[in-house]
This record gives sequence, C-alpha cells and structure tokens, in this order.
Amino acid sequence: MKPVVSLIVLTLFLTGCSLAPNKPNMSNAVSWEVYQEQALALENYLLTGKVGIRSAEDSNSATLTWAQNSQEFDIRLKGPLGQGAAAISGDQYYATLEIPNEPPLQAATPEELLDLRLGWALPVREAQYWIKGIPAPGSTYDATFDDNKLATLQQQGWDITYDRYLEQANQTLPGKVVFTRGELVITIIVRSWQKSG
Repeated sequence: MKPVVSLIVLTLFLTGCSLAPNKPNMSNAVSWEVYQEQALALENYLLTGKVGIRSAEDSNSATLTWAQNSQEFDIRLKGPLGQGAAAISGDQYYATLEIPNEPPLQAATPEELLDLRLGWALPVREAQYWIKGIPAPGSTYDATFDDNKLATLQQQGWDITYDRYLEQANQTLPGKVVFTRGELVITIIVRSWQKSG
C-alpha cells in the first residue's frame, strides 16, 4: 500500500503545482485611460537619473536633471560627450544651450542646438511626454502594452522601449526608457521623480 499511497500523494502534489499560478498578479494597475490622465496631469516635475548616448561614432554617459514646468524645460547634463556640463532650456518658442566657457547658443528648437553642438538630438518637446510613458499629442503612433502601461511606442520616427516602471510621486512612472532612431540610442535611467510647482 505504501507505493500506492506515495503515488497518490505525488500525483496530488504535482496536480496542485500545475494548477498554481506561475506568478500571482498582485498589481493594482489602473486602466490605460486613467494612466494617461494621470501622466498628462503631471505637467511640473523634476526627474533625476543618468543618460547614455550611443551613436555610430561614439558612446558616452552623463548624469541628468530634467525640470519641466508645463512647456518650459531645463535639462542639465554633467559629463556628456567629453564636456564638463551642458544645460539646455527653453519652451515651445526658443531654446538655449549653455556650455561652460562658451557663449550661449540659441535656436528655435532644442533639437537644432543639440545636433549642432553635441552631435545628437532628442525631440525634447515630444520627449517630455514619452518620458512619462505616454505618446506625444498631435501625431499618430503605434504602441504595445504590458499591464496597462506602454511597453513600446513608435512615434515620429522614434522607437521607444519601456524596460521598467517606478512607483514615485504617488503614481507609476517609467524607470528606464530607451529611445532609438537609426544608429542613435539614448537610454535614460530614472533615479527619482518629484512633482514640482
């Protein structure tokens, strides 16, 4: 009888294991619509972290501080592409790039300045939405989702991947975002999100 009892116990054990969920879903994820509303409402924020820039010619990293106040932005990089520091600020009408020991550069868009001086460009006006895990308004996009949050986003010629999210500023926000366009890859690893203003 012992082999039979053992077989029954083993069968029940294996059956129990096969019926158990592989990974319990303990998430209290909000719907995609609610996530978008919350992210859009976050107009004033301070993001800190690191950025890695890889192009066909070079690869570098820098610390990142990104302050956004509605349409006004102030992005500071320390150590980008061999420079000691760089700051780019502006709004929807102008942008200024400041590098120590150089005269400030101004242009209509931050992309012009970044490309002209640093050799790479991220569309800051759109990226202020992408970094929050939502598409930029006003243009079409393709996206995939995981747990009601963006997993990938394609918009305006950019491929954006969301590798992880953080619970900060009393909501869920991206923790690692990879922006890719051609041979340019920009990776932002977020250390902290703070609401401001």
